[in-house]
Amino acid sequence: MAVNGSAESNKSAHLETDLLSLYMKFELAEGICLSIMSLLTVSTNILLLIAIWKDPEKNFRSPTTYFLIGLGITDLLTGATTEPFFALFYITRFLRGKNIPAVISRLYNVGQSISTVTISSSYLIILGLSISQYIAIKWPHKFKVLITRNRVILSVLLSWLYFVCFTLVLSFSPNIDTVLFLKVDLALHPVLISSVLFITLILLYRVFARQVQQRKSFRESAKLAVKAAGTKGKTDILQRQFTIVTFYLAAVLLISALPHIAVQFVWLYAELSLEGNYYIFMALRVRDLLLFLKVALDAFIYAWRLPAYRQALKKSLNCSKDKRKPPQEEVQL
Repeated sequence: MAVNGSAESNKSAHLETDLLSLYMKFELAEGICLSIMSLLTVSTNILLLIAIWKDPEKNFRSPTTYFLIGLGITDLLTGATTEPFFALFYITRFLRGKNIPAVISRLYNVGQSISTVTISSSYLIILGLSISQYIAIKWPHKFKVLITRNRVILSVLLSWLYFVCFTLVLSFSPNIDTVLFLKVDLALHPVLISSVLFITLILLYRVFARQVQQRKSFRESAKLAVKAAGTKGKTDILQRQFTIVTFYLAAVLLISALPHIAVQFVWLYAELSLEGNYYIFMALRVRDLLLFLKVALDAFIYAWRLPAYRQALKKSLNCSKDKRKPPQEEVQL
């Protein structure tokens, strides 16, 4: 019996060693991916904010543009802080094991808090953008009254403030049950907001499809109307493009949110063995990578589905190049 017990113990120890080694490789792979994604996220969102700020064609004057600005700032902050902090921590732990410098551990903890604020607030920002696009199509005459620049800016600021306060509750309450806090966070934010966003997308798709069908039915008259009122026609085209961008942003968010919700539920509610814990931690690393991939993809969606953004970016960069060129000296005859 003692021999059998020793064999089982050795087998368990070998299994744990193998799983730990595999998990550390997962962390190293995520650290490398996050290093690359950080550079992409920061550079693309800086370009996004520059294009909207300069806006040579004056295409981004709608109040909903401030949702895009808020999302761009949120993604930029994630790429500039959370992603490099996580990458540094994972790569250092792979190379040095448990001998991680205290400053790197602190940066990792700060990155966790920032990611809670930024990624969670992006849920609310995209939800707000979806609701505003629904109002713009369903009640176009009430849109300018209900959706104003100040209201959009206030809603973005309040979403940031709410999640900052929510995160600080855990940081400054040492006696709080962390597992209970995470369960409340899961129910209130990813689950509830994703559910409301999904319902909003269904409603938005219905009114958008009806609008497209109506435009097809009166295609010739619509063309004449666009020619007669060029500015209004251009505004309608931009509105449709913004709606399509909203669909893609929300779809990417929901696709990344579903694995997050599923893995978080298993981690918080299931009773797992030692082997199961290692596998769920690997799943958590993949889940995090999907969330950060969503952050990196947002700016590419604008470039892909929003021609006005591409034009604004191109002209903004051309203007910057022209300003950097030294004035040509006049040739004296």
